Amino acid sequence: MSRFFWVVRKDLAVFFADKSGAVMVIVVPLLLGVMMGLIFHTGDGTSTMDVGVVNEDGGPTIVALIQRLDAEQSLKVQVLERTVARDKVAAGKLGVVLVFGANVGKQLTATAMFGGAETGAKRNNVVPMWVDPSRAIEANIVKGLLTKAMMETMFSQVSDPKQLGQMFTDLLATTAGLGDSQPELKRFIAQGVAFATESQLAAEKSSATGTDAKPGDGFSLAPPLDVVREEIVAAGPTAGFNSHAHTFAGMLMQFLLFMAISSAKGLFAERGVGTLDRLRMTATSPASILLGAAGAVAVICLLSTAVIFGVGALFFGVEFRSGILAFGLVSVAQAVFIGSFMLLMAGLANSDKQLDGVGTMLVLALCFVSGAWVPAFMLPDFIAAAGPAVPTRWILDGFAGATWRGLGLGHALQSAGGLLAFSVVFSAIGLKRFRWA
Repeated sequence: MSRFFWVVRKDLAVFFADKSGAVMVIVVPLLLGVMMGLIFHTGDGTSTMDVGVVNEDGGPTIVALIQRLDAEQSLKVQVLERTVARDKVAAGKLGVVLVFGANVGKQLTATAMFGGAETGAKRNNVVPMWVDPSRAIEANIVKGLLTKAMMETMFSQVSDPKQLGQMFTDLLATTAGLGDSQPELKRFIAQGVAFATESQLAAEKSSATGTDAKPGDGFSLAPPLDVVREEIVAAGPTAGFNSHAHTFAGMLMQFLLFMAISSAKGLFAERGVGTLDRLRMTATSPASILLGAAGAVAVICLLSTAVIFGVGALFFGVEFRSGILAFGLVSVAQAVFIGSFMLLMAGLANSDKQLDGVGTMLVLALCFVSGAWVPAFMLPDFIAAAGPAVPTRWILDGFAGATWRGLGLGHALQSAGGLLAFSVVFSAIGLKRFRWA
C-alpha cells in the first residue's frame, strides 16, 4: 500500500511541477462553462437581434408598429433606406429586413379584420421580408413578433372610441353598394357607429370632469384568430445558401487550429532531442527555421482545404460563386494565418501541458466568438460586437463570400488582407518569444 501512495505522490508532484499547465486544467472547463452559459442564459435578455425596417409608408400607424417592434427586448430595429437594407442582407451584415411599402398602413386597421375598407379595390397589404437565407431562425422569430405587434396595433384602435367610430364608419361605407340586401348587417354597423359616438362623448365628458376613466372601459373585444406558429419558408429563392459550405469552413478552421497546436508540440519535441540546435549550427537562421515550420503547416492547410471543399463541390453542392481566384485568396490567407498561429503558440507556451491548456482555451474561444458553433444572434451583444476583431471571423466571412454568398473578388481581398495582418502580428510575437533551450 505504501508503494501505491508513493506513486500517487510522485505523479501529483510531476503534475503540479508545471504550475501553468495545472492551472489550465481548471481554467479551460471554467471558460467552456461560462461560454455555454452565456448562450443559454435567458434571465436578463442580453442578446438581441438586429432587424432592418424600410418605412416607405411614413404614416402614424406604421410608425407606431415599428415602435412596438423596437420595444421588444429581443429586437433592435434599424430604419434604413431600401437600397442600403438590401445590400446589408446580401452581404450578411443583417439577417432580416421588413419592408413597409407606400400606403400599407391603411390596411393595418381594425376594419381589416372584417374584410377591409378598400372593398372593390386592390389591397396593398403585402409586407416583404428580406432574409439572409443562413439565418432562417431569426426570420421565424421576427415574423412571430411582427404578427404580435400587428395584432396589438389593431386592438389598440378598437379600445379607442374615436378610432372605433372610424372603423364602423369605414364599414358602413363598404355597404353602400349592397342596396337593400343584408339589412341586418347595415343595422348592426349603424348601431356600432352610434355606440362608438356615445363612447367617445362619455370619454370626453370624463376627461372634462377629471374622472379616472379609460377609453374602452366596459367594452372588450377578443382576438378573432388564434396565432399558430408554423415553419416559415422564405419568399423568393433561397437555394444560394449551402449549409455544408458553412459547416465545412467552420469545422475545417477549428481542426486546423488544433493541428497548429500539435505542430507546435513537434517543435518542442525537436528542441528536446537537439534537432533545432543542430539546425542552428548550420547556415540557417533561427527565423528561417521557425518560418519553415510554419510554411509546412500552411501547405498542410492548403491541401486539407482543397480536399474538403473539393468533396463539398463534388457531392454536397458547394459552389464557388465568386470564382476560384477569390476562393484561393481566402484559402491561402487562412493557411498563412494557421502557420502564424502555430508560431504564436510555440512562443507563448513553455511546455506541452501548458500548450495544451493555453492552445485549447484560445481555439475554443476563437471558434465561439466567430460564430462557428452557434448562430450569431444567440451570442450576447458584447461578444457578437467583438467578432470582427477576431481573426477566425474573417475566415468564416471570407469563405462564405467566396462560396454561397458570391460577394466577389473585392470581398475576398478584404478578408485575406485582414487575415494577413493578424498573421504578421502573431508571427512577430512567436519569433520573439520562442525559447531555444
